[in-house]
Amino acid sequence: MKLKFSTKLFFSFLFFSTIVFFSFLYFGYGLFENKIQENSVNKFLSEVKSLDEKLLKTKENLEDIVNSVTLLNSLKRFDKDSLKNSIEAILLSNKNILEISVINSKLNYEVNVKKEKYKDSLTQKFVKLSKLKENELLFSNIELLKDKNEITLPIVHLLEVFKKINDEEIIVVKTNINGIIDSFKNISYLIEDDKIIYDRNSLYTWSKYYNPNLKIEALFPSINKNSKEFFVSEKYIFKYSKLNSNRDLLLVGEFETLYLKYFLIDNLEELISIAFLMFLISLVLSTALTLPISSMNKKLISEKDVLFSSIKEQSLELSESLHIIDQHVMYLKMDKKYMIEDASSYFCKVYGYEKEELIGHHYSILYSQERYDQIENEILDIVKKKGFWKGEILAKRKNGEEYWVESYIQANYSDKKVISYTIIRKDISDNKKVEKLYEDLFYQIEQLNAIFQSVYSGIALIDLSGEIKKSNSAFCDIFNYKDEEIISVNIFKLVDESSKKLLERIIEELKDFGSVTNMELIFLTKNEEEIYLNLSLKMLPDRSNIVLVVNSLEDKRKLQELNQNLEKRVKEEVRKNIDKDKAHQEEKLKSAKLTSIGTLAAGITHEINTPLTYLKGNFEMLQMDIDDVKDEKLKEEMIESCTKISDAIDRISIIVESMREMSQQSSEVKEKTNIFATLITSLSMAYNVSKLITRVYLNNQEFKLTNIGKNDFEIFAKVQKQRLEQVWIIIINNALDELKNIEDYEKRELRIDIFRENGEVVVRFCDNAKGIDETILPNIFEPFMSTKEHSGMGVGLNIAKKIIDEQKGVIKAYNSDSGAVFEIRLQEIN
Repeated sequence: MKLKFSTKLFFSFLFFSTIVFFSFLYFGYGLFENKIQENSVNKFLSEVKSLDEKLLKTKENLEDIVNSVTLLNSLKRFDKDSLKNSIEAILLSNKNILEISVINSKLNYEVNVKKEKYKDSLTQKFVKLSKLKENELLFSNIELLKDKNEITLPIVHLLEVFKKINDEEIIVVKTNINGIIDSFKNISYLIEDDKIIYDRNSLYTWSKYYNPNLKIEALFPSINKNSKEFFVSEKYIFKYSKLNSNRDLLLVGEFETLYLKYFLIDNLEELISIAFLMFLISLVLSTALTLPISSMNKKLISEKDVLFSSIKEQSLELSESLHIIDQHVMYLKMDKKYMIEDASSYFCKVYGYEKEELIGHHYSILYSQERYDQIENEILDIVKKKGFWKGEILAKRKNGEEYWVESYIQANYSDKKVISYTIIRKDISDNKKVEKLYEDLFYQIEQLNAIFQSVYSGIALIDLSGEIKKSNSAFCDIFNYKDEEIISVNIFKLVDESSKKLLERIIEELKDFGSVTNMELIFLTKNEEEIYLNLSLKMLPDRSNIVLVVNSLEDKRKLQELNQNLEKRVKEEVRKNIDKDKAHQEEKLKSAKLTSIGTLAAGITHEINTPLTYLKGNFEMLQMDIDDVKDEKLKEEMIESCTKISDAIDRISIIVESMREMSQQSSEVKEKTNIFATLITSLSMAYNVSKLITRVYLNNQEFKLTNIGKNDFEIFAKVQKQRLEQVWIIIINNALDELKNIEDYEKRELRIDIFRENGEVVVRFCDNAKGIDETILPNIFEPFMSTKEHSGMGVGLNIAKKIIDEQKGVIKAYNSDSGAVFEIRLQEIN
């Protein structure tokens, strides 16, 4: 059965009144509960304050007792019985004091007065007591009374005070604080060092003895150990109290709980009265408001029908508009991952796709890969930040044809997150073509204008009467006019009187012939100075304007001079190149000679080796025969002569061996080579010359033919052996040539060092010939760069550098304090 609107409204008011009643009930319950919790906090904080005051008062009382005992001890130092009697009197007058003692440094009681018979050890405490300074007070933590190290029952909470009165005696006072702790009903727990020392319900009291594994966080999950102030959790109240200057005591209280059941029972009569009153109010309001609201509802229904009809009409118009948009607007929608969700028919038509070919595909299908990377990295990133982007994009049709569109991209959001993108586009290809035409035309104009202004000749545009309409800078410079001054000046004003008629005749003939070239006329500058110019004129197609070109005959003369100078420079450069070619030819000839000498040296060493071997054999037999000589003097002379002959033969052998190695055919194959041995070979070849010029030191040892062996030092690199020896010869000979300039032989010196450094073989040649001229040092390895004044073409060091480069090495030259240094670095191998 369908209910009338008035009936529904009446019951709605009643239902609303019921909701209001229960809301009021819940609100009242919340107020009472908050009030109870607030009272709980205030009671707890009040008791905490009172506990602090009582503990402070107890500590002051203990301090007074300790001071009294100290005074008695000083008055009756040698009468322990009298001191004990006085302490007993103090003990009787203070019901909470359990013990007063005087102990010595050996932990023995000199005086001990107790109310209870128990045995409590001071051994553990004395470690701290021994550190007390004289007259210093120390208060203990809250502790338990013990008998023979066992906790006494019932539990007694102690507070102790200690005072050192001299080097050997300490006063100890113990007091029972059970009465203080038990008097506070709103303090449920006392916590010290993360252990419960007091629990009002006696479940966790002194957990460090009875339940040492108990964690405070398990009982109080919301505890905040970092806070040293008052704080609360859902069920508990926390407050720190200072027991000692460096000890904190955490006090914990519990909130009082208000149960809804008891709240309802306690306030039942009031709640019934409120409920009845609200029912009456709801009944009156329902009766009074139902009729006018019903009438208003009928009116709203009528208006709703009218509005629905209007919405339906607008919906039809909207559908028609959407159809128009679909047919004539480029529209695209894609999700946040750039997958196409929808596209208009016109969009598909322009791009050449069917709608099914686009929907479900990635947005990149509409671009080449290069274009899409640009869009993804720039445009879509801007859309994410700003919410929209508008600009021009070069798009791609299905057939690969590219064209320009004006694109508007809008990001759609939900909860501040991008959920999709809407794209509207407009084809602007024709606009781009027009822009391109304008750009090309503008560029051509700019290009022609640049040429017009940059040419060396003076150019001007004049009409048939001679009025100047436009000119370039060169034209203004020739006549000494500024740009703005030359405009509208008549060309006949710039011509000398003797040339005016000729110019008039040339312009008349120009109408028939179209152009005239290379006419020499006398012109006048702005300052009336005569200048001789070469003149050319050409009629433009409009037959009303003339292009006039003038060139200074002075420039022609300068050009002739420049041509003459150029011809002279060309001849000079040709001569230099001929000289260089000649030097190269001489170097090639020298190289060919050296090759021939090498071949000859190889033959000579082969021919010398045969008689040298024969000579060695016979000489050894001769040495054996010397032993049979009887004349001792003659024998000694023969031995001395044989030693000299043997030394000479060895020297010949070394020279021949070095010549043989140097003259070996170079295979250009790089192989593992002892670099030290190549230095020995090169020094042996140069020895006959070097010994006459200077002393040579190899690794700080003076080099002679027979005193250093090739294998005395081994350091390897992969090189072409003969080519490297050629480098050493070039550097050694250069150093010897420079050392000749020092007159005193004893002051000449060439040092060669070979060593390892950072995985490289380093060979360093150092002489003391005062170094290389700083002006040629940067180009020392360039061809034809020589440091010698009377000999050499300057190609030796260039050849040396090329050889070292081929060996993948580095050569450099620099000056030291005493002379020149050549350093070669090669890659070391094992």
